[in-house]
Amino acid sequence: MLTYLLLHTAAWVATAQTVWWEETFLEIMTLGMFLLLIIGIPSLLIAVIAASVHKRMDVVRFRVLLAIPLLLCAWPLLASSAAEPLVFQFMAQIAFAALIPAPLFPKGWLGEAE
Repeated sequence: MLTYLLLHTAAWVATAQTVWWEETFLEIMTLGMFLLLIIGIPSLLIAVIAASVHKRMDVVRFRVLLAIPLLLCAWPLLASSAAEPLVFQFMAQIAFAALIPAPLFPKGWLGEAE
């Protein structure tokens, strides 16, 4: 969860530094934190549910398949007049899919027989 928060914040810091909007850095970061509710909560729910039920799939295939719905969670940014927020958020979503522990609960983590 902390990983996603850091990636989302980094995406919005990059957006605030590169976008041509008239808003100040603080206003853009406030928008980013508001979008954390709209983009971040569904992304975290998808990732936690998917990683908790993942048991037999290859890890690389799992991460690629996880990245697809995470990218779809960034749909509110399609209304933006600039491409930077969407690009940076997509990169954050892909990085999160690559960094999430898979499987979240590996076989035998409670001492169960494999």
